[in-house]
Amino acid sequence: MAFEFRLPDIGEGLEDAEIVSWYVSPGDVVERDQSLLEVLTDKASSELPSPVAGKVLKLSGQEGDRIKVGDVLIEIEEPLTTPPQENSLEEDSEIEESKPERDNSRIEEQKSFITVAPKVKASPATRKLARELTVDISSISGTGSSGRITNDDVRLAAKSDNTSSLSPSPIDSEQTSSFLPERSNLGFMEAGEHKVKGVRGVIAKNMSAAWAEIPHIHSLDEVDASLLIDFRNRLKKVARQGASKITPLSIIAAATVRALKKYPMMNGHVVGNPAEKIIIPPSVNLGIAVASDSGLLVPVISEANSIDIFELAEKISELVELAREHKITVEQMQGATFTITNYGALGGRWALPVISLGQAGILGVGKIEDRPVAVEGKVEARPTLPIVLGADHRLIDGDVAEAFKNSIMNDLLEPLNLLVTE
Repeated sequence: MAFEFRLPDIGEGLEDAEIVSWYVSPGDVVERDQSLLEVLTDKASSELPSPVAGKVLKLSGQEGDRIKVGDVLIEIEEPLTTPPQENSLEEDSEIEESKPERDNSRIEEQKSFITVAPKVKASPATRKLARELTVDISSISGTGSSGRITNDDVRLAAKSDNTSSLSPSPIDSEQTSSFLPERSNLGFMEAGEHKVKGVRGVIAKNMSAAWAEIPHIHSLDEVDASLLIDFRNRLKKVARQGASKITPLSIIAAATVRALKKYPMMNGHVVGNPAEKIIIPPSVNLGIAVASDSGLLVPVISEANSIDIFELAEKISELVELAREHKITVEQMQGATFTITNYGALGGRWALPVISLGQAGILGVGKIEDRPVAVEGKVEARPTLPIVLGADHRLIDGDVAEAFKNSIMNDLLEPLNLLVTE
């Protein structure tokens, strides 16, 4: 009897999900709790484990397809657990005579059937390519989403005996928790047509809508970050939980939260197109853009206005790590009232970031590095931080935007302000 595994409701109000990647193919033998596939809902990807052990009979849907909650995803043939009963008493002698051989045969069959397949994350096409190139797919470190093995990983493994070198090395960055080490397949896509799907499909849809609906204005400035760096170094030595997580990004986030409390219009948003009403939320829910190998993800620190800089730093570190590992949930990426994006961690200085729908602004921060600064009539090399504020001109005029940006800059010039309880 085949077991039908149906798409569960993995998020409140979920109606359907996109199949991002299959990790198994028909004929594969899987164990209970082994990951079967990755699905995407509202920018959050989830791996669905098998509730039973058995042999994969059929997959319902291809990568990129959307499937509704309750629909069959996969059919799995479960192994028999008890041998069939013999009905004829007259055949007892024959049964007894052949029983050891038959039992041994069944035991071997069961052993063969429930042998655990390696937990290799790869699509059927990638598995086929590995077979064609005679590559042991279980020995490869995947560079795709959640460690998934890609076609490029297989091709590289075919050219090199040292497949362990395929795993990207971590790079520590003090500027931000959202830094993404450069990958060997960064920016690569094979020639030909590709369906816009997965996280990239969601990003494309949301950015198109945001750019079409929101009239953006941007204001660019630069801050002497000397005291910011000194403040960071001092706080990291404080014997307090969360102090070790302090980075320039968390300090910028704390200054932004203070400014949002002073200027709640920047924490609001416009509803309707054309505009119908303005919503000013009672709390600050801060989004932090994170570069992942599948696209930009934005985990949210809810009620950031009610926590201090140490707890804020700890929450940023925790959520960013979850986003990197694709363990972030739908709920942890909902409800942002304002977003910070740190392209400086990737080496950038200036950019004009796009405001997300349901928000009135976004703060972009560039790379901190030594640049010429005028100090008391003399030019000195000082660490400087480029910042860009994007605002929705339907709600925010230049005076509010500049006052908000100046509030952030003043706190970064004198970070001790961030330790004052308001």
